[in-house]
Amino acid sequence: MSDLSNRVILTVAPTGSSTPAAKCPGLPVTPAEIAAETYECWKAGASVVHLHVRDDQGNASMEYEKFRESVALIREKCDIVINMTTAGGFGVPDDERILPLDLIPEMATMDAGSMNVKGDFVFHNSVAFLEKLGRRAQELGIRPEIEVMDTGMVYTALRLIEQGYIKSPPHFQMVLGMENGMAATVENLVYMKNLLPPGATWSAFGVGKAHLTILMATLALGGHVRVGMEDNIYLDAGQKASSNVDFVERTRRIIELNNKRPATPEETRAMLGLRSRQACMDYALQFSARPDRCG
Repeated sequence: MSDLSNRVILTVAPTGSSTPAAKCPGLPVTPAEIAAETYECWKAGASVVHLHVRDDQGNASMEYEKFRESVALIREKCDIVINMTTAGGFGVPDDERILPLDLIPEMATMDAGSMNVKGDFVFHNSVAFLEKLGRRAQELGIRPEIEVMDTGMVYTALRLIEQGYIKSPPHFQMVLGMENGMAATVENLVYMKNLLPPGATWSAFGVGKAHLTILMATLALGGHVRVGMEDNIYLDAGQKASSNVDFVERTRRIIELNNKRPATPEETRAMLGLRSRQACMDYALQFSARPDRCG
């Protein structure tokens, strides 16, 4: 494969767990809508989809069947890399958070710590859960995307790498601007980047109004980027995006203005050391028939 040094992995996060559909008419919530939106984003230049699902009422969910249907529909349409959330529901037992990995996505998120959100709600990610998730991902050949919302989570991830729960080289996603998380400033982005181990790949995004600031800084620093309605619903002040494609198309233009190119899914797999789409599909089919699978 040709030189990939100027390629940027563009992830789309089309749904998320907390973006309210009532305030965002273009938000895809059913498996069919999510797959259709993913396909359009793939055509526009996204090479990875960060996959959340919703229940029939539109609420955050880790329901296995919703993931199964979404993954199947996406794989029918295109070769985009599937990066599955493990944090899509509130108060969901650990085993239910891990179960959708049985669908053999190329990647899955690993949120490297707990954090306060609102009121009495805590986004809970115990070390025991992270160790269990790391072991399961290795068993299934799935690459963790280590999500870090503050510097303490980076150090937690470094310990998990040292202890063998995450293989090297790791891939990080820096999340800036969440309520009660690390503020979305360029200074914080640079500081977090400098904590990453040698050889790590990384991406970053800013939540809400800081979205463009962090996107531009990430590209300047040599990172990869993530966009989508999970993180931000406004293209500009007072102007809501009509779809996730709006974000992907704009980001593609910004990438190209920086003399870079969006990576294709095939290039993304090479850059991150992922299995091929067909290998994932074949293994998922074989794995679903095994009597020892988790589900």
